[in-house]
Amino acid sequence: MAVTSVVVVGCGVIGLTTALSLQRTGRYSVTVVARETPSATSDVSQEWASPYAGANWRPFASLGDTVQREAEETTYFRLRDIAATQPAAGVKVVPMRDFGVSPGEGVPPFFSYVHNARYIPRAEWPEHAYFGYTYESLIVNVPRYLMWLRQHFCALGGVIRQAELAHICDSPAVAGVPAVAVVNCAGLGCQALGVNDAAMFPTRGQTLLVQAPMVDFTATAPAARSDRATYVIPRGDGTVVIGGVFEQGSTVASEDPETTDEILRNCIALCPQLLDRGFEQLRRPSEVTKDDIGRLRARIICAKVGFRPSRHGGPRLEVEHLGGLTVVHNYGHSSFGYQSSWGYASAAVRLLDGALAAAAKL
Repeated sequence: MAVTSVVVVGCGVIGLTTALSLQRTGRYSVTVVARETPSATSDVSQEWASPYAGANWRPFASLGDTVQREAEETTYFRLRDIAATQPAAGVKVVPMRDFGVSPGEGVPPFFSYVHNARYIPRAEWPEHAYFGYTYESLIVNVPRYLMWLRQHFCALGGVIRQAELAHICDSPAVAGVPAVAVVNCAGLGCQALGVNDAAMFPTRGQTLLVQAPMVDFTATAPAARSDRATYVIPRGDGTVVIGGVFEQGSTVASEDPETTDEILRNCIALCPQLLDRGFEQLRRPSEVTKDDIGRLRARIICAKVGFRPSRHGGPRLEVEHLGGLTVVHNYGHSSFGYQSSWGYASAAVRLLDGALAAAAKL
């Protein structure tokens, strides 16, 4: 069987998952080209979103978005399998306490496949919530998981080249391979690289990494402002990511101290376990004391600011022909890259298969 050389541009969770999925088929020999690549250190650009993520699995797709819904469902079961069989990957099954701002319409679609789903009693809802569910979710220790993806990809013969591109069509030459196809997973880089997607924009996030080994669940809840949310995501190693903000278009790279205080207050109210307390001590954010905030502040390991690769109209998943290359675009996943990564990667593989098969008939 002939093996086709393919270049994947971008080495975040979407790029690595797509590259690994392509390499596993045995039909493709994949080289990843990226300015940033996973490493054992945390010294990475804020423009590269993947290392700054939480990350957990929580459905984002609307009822009408069948592509994203399928991607989330596919990824849910793939991550459950990884959690069960690959302990080094840093993926774990934990309960989710999921609160939201929209009343919704009846039973959510994901209740048909997530494990142990049930409603949370109204008395336990935080402020501004219109629903509450609990179910088995997944948490991802991002540094470990990115390295696991990299190692598995390279173990199958995949190659990673660290380089900065001027144009997407330069990637085969930079990779040093005779590729006729490129899969573009460049995230915010797609504002340039000859793609020039004006629909792309950054969504600023600010999080804190804290030491809180008592936290054994993940939780998400709305805040008073639409560009805020409260979330608590343990990494499974005693540390917990808490946040956060969703500031569309913001490029402020530094930590905002007022936002830090807000995150501490809201997360203590949502998750008393951050201070080694039980659920019976749930309170409103306004009832959290300065002493509570000071105690959690003492547990901060670091503050992080990163920029999600958001796109008006949602992710771009389509084929384009540029400069003699078949280009499959798979980018613009904003806040749901990890939780839909395997589904979108599978879709990109199918698109590439179809595009190359069609080209061979011409």
